[in-house]
Amino acid sequence: MFMGSGTYDIKWLLYVVISLVLTLGILVGLHYTVKKQSVKEAILKIFGVLCLLSHISVYYYNMVVLHSSETGLSTFFPIYPCNVSMMLWPGVFLFDGKARKFLITFLAYYSVYGGIITLFEPSSFYTGGDIFDWSTFKAFLSHSFLLLTGLYAFTGGFVKIEMKNNLAFLMGLLLIFLPVGLILNWIMNNNGYDINAMYLITPPLGKDHPFLNAWVISFLMVIFNALFITAFEIITLEKEKRWYNVFLAKIKAKKTLKTN
Repeated sequence: MFMGSGTYDIKWLLYVVISLVLTLGILVGLHYTVKKQSVKEAILKIFGVLCLLSHISVYYYNMVVLHSSETGLSTFFPIYPCNVSMMLWPGVFLFDGKARKFLITFLAYYSVYGGIITLFEPSSFYTGGDIFDWSTFKAFLSHSFLLLTGLYAFTGGFVKIEMKNNLAFLMGLLLIFLPVGLILNWIMNNNGYDINAMYLITPPLGKDHPFLNAWVISFLMVIFNALFITAFEIITLEKEKRWYNVFLAKIKAKKTLKTN
């Protein structure tokens, strides 16, 4: 990554730095000022709605300002993982109990990945030029909101960092992203379109990087989750409460029961 012209120019760097500083400031401010759960839920809902509105805003901008109804398919179709996340966040509180917890947990982890990866590798929508062109700026903005929403799910107490979250994350990849990708690719590509939903056809970085495909990247995310959660528990929990020691203790207890 070299600073200069193209994707990684000074405008990109300024946006990333300013947006991350603002994100951190908002999270810290909310952590110390908002205590009621009902208010926290309202804030998470607002962030989720902002994700979606900033994402689809390009259609209305094109319609009102440019007098054109043309926009990319991903504006209204959940073609990419971040699109799915932006479209799901506003609706998570329509569910109750385990379904809501599963969705928030999965979306929280993926939103952090999607937000960070896209901010630091935005070449799919920014290669230099006018960063304030709305089709470009809204892409940056929507991913900043995605990152903010995902992080607030953690700092607001909606998601507790624990190893079983990784199962929810894996289930989300297999039960949400994979079916959406397979169905959209089949429907759209059989009706005259050429899409790469969930990057199931072509790897995100193109055919020149075949090993960094959707399957490998998903596997790496699951591994990174496990490493992050383990490190977090080592720092924050007493030794006997860490997931691997709890797991080993359960195995020993079962062996003891069998021998008795």
